[in-house]
Amino acid sequence: MVDDRPVERDSPPSECNRLQTARHATAALRSTGYAGAVNSDQGKGVLRMTEPEDDSVVIPEVIQEVTPDQAKDHPELCANPTTSNDGVLDDANDEENPESEAQGLEDIAAIILGPEVVGAAASGAAAASSITAHQRRALALALAQKGPIRTVKRTPVGSNCNPYSRYFGFGCQFWCADFVAYCVDYTGNRDRKVPWGYPSAVRNITAWGQKNGRIRSRPQKGDIFTRKDGGHTGFVLSAQGSSFMTVEGNTSGPLGDVYVASHQRDASSGLYWFVRWNF
Repeated sequence: MVDDRPVERDSPPSECNRLQTARHATAALRSTGYAGAVNSDQGKGVLRMTEPEDDSVVIPEVIQEVTPDQAKDHPELCANPTTSNDGVLDDANDEENPESEAQGLEDIAAIILGPEVVGAAASGAAAASSITAHQRRALALALAQKGPIRTVKRTPVGSNCNPYSRYFGFGCQFWCADFVAYCVDYTGNRDRKVPWGYPSAVRNITAWGQKNGRIRSRPQKGDIFTRKDGGHTGFVLSAQGSSFMTVEGNTSGPLGDVYVASHQRDASSGLYWFVRWNF
């Protein structure tokens, strides 16, 4: 027996629903780094994708690298700690804040990966990450070093002695670049080498970025920021517009001391380059 009853079918989407879907798709594409636009001239929900704006920087003058011999005679060529306290110190560095001591792995994961990725992982969904696995490991290690100067990991009061320079076989010295190099190498192949050669000079990080076309004008999570004057360096922990949060070594803490801490800095100040070392 043949069932000749009419088959119920989904009603076609209304014009309002089509426009709403297009808007959602546009917003989703923009959130992934693409700019979408609805072609309303033809009356169709056509979505055009354009590549994100390229913020690569070509530095006209060649940045000269610093050698170990030059650094020994002129340590000021490696860094200038007086420039490390730019921006606003993150309140979470305050050792009197009990929440900073109780911050767990889930909090660190949310900071590094972003809440959208952590939420997707919890639900079993897939989510793309904007940084490499190596960058995530380096940021996690850098964050684990944050804390007051009186803990065993920190520089003794009144000196530049630190474990990050010792890792590369050096003595007491300016160590913001050594901190970055340590986090990159220790979460990589641990051969006590970094791509930019002598690890203790900020300028060498920038010089490597220049040679390899990795200098950017805008911050992105996972980047290494370097001051244009070679005075300081650290990692970009997060970025929104020109504002970016860091994790950095040999920088000022809430008590005026020096250790690993975070600062809110501003790229629009014109003080920084951003080295995209995403390997």
